[in-house]
Amino acid sequence: MELNLGLLTTKAECDTAIEITTAEKTLLERRLRNLGESLEDKAERTTTVKEGIVSVKAIIAGFESALSVITDEKEKRSLELKIEREETKLKSLENRNANYSSVNVLEDQIDHQQLEAQVTVLTDAITQIETHKTTLAA
Repeated sequence: MELNLGLLTTKAECDTAIEITTAEKTLLERRLRNLGESLEDKAERTTTVKEGIVSVKAIIAGFESALSVITDEKEKRSLELKIEREETKLKSLENRNANYSSVNVLEDQIDHQQLEAQVTVLTDAITQIETHKTTLAA
């Protein structure tokens, strides 16, 4: 949809429209910057959490296979406690994975692209208003 710049009939109206649009653009640019920083952190944490899950599952599997060959009851109980601790770690990582999942990262990337598009639209609008303002009489 094209802007109906004919609605702006004075330079003062153009100045007001530029001021309002610039303020909105500044707000969106701030949100875009914050989301970009958050997105980098979230993508990194997502990778770390996924790697942690794989690692803890491997540790649990190793402990469980060792558990089947250990005969000493004291050692067996010690290993069972280690397995429980690792299972607790795994649950914690899986909960974190819900917050830092690949789907959440993708959603944030989509939001980032939408904000970029909005900033572009506002930049173009400001340029058009400024150009229109030059055609108006003082």
